[in-house]
Amino acid sequence: MFESVPRAVAGLVTVATVALAAIAASPRHALAQSGPSSADSSSTAAIDAGRAIFHGPGNCLMCHGSNLEGTAVAPTLQTHAWKDAKGGGYDAIVNVVMTGVPGTVMVSHPGGISDADVRKVAAYVWAVSHGKTKP
Repeated sequence: MFESVPRAVAGLVTVATVALAAIAASPRHALAQSGPSSADSSSTAAIDAGRAIFHGPGNCLMCHGSNLEGTAVAPTLQTHAWKDAKGGGYDAIVNVVMTGVPGTVMVSHPGGISDADVRKVAAYVWAVSHGKTKP
């Protein structure tokens, strides 16, 4: 039974890698905005929009899980000691989603989402990780 565990993990990593390669190759969302989002990052509207993007076009749930619980290929985004988004602040989360994480499967603008959508996803992730909303 335990011999199949490494094979299953390897299969999951392969699927995630192929999915992320396709995401990275997709064109950026056509509605990209050049300036900051007009929605306040802590507003219910921004958080709800971020939830929809996380579970939809951003494809974030593929690696981070539908409840932000993390998977074999990506960390939890619930309350935890943040490694890449130092301190788990909103701006740090925006930076990770904008730039990706070198040496990992975390790409910049996952799913080809716009900068404005990145800010909404960050609002959602921040709100969940700080107990302000449910996944």
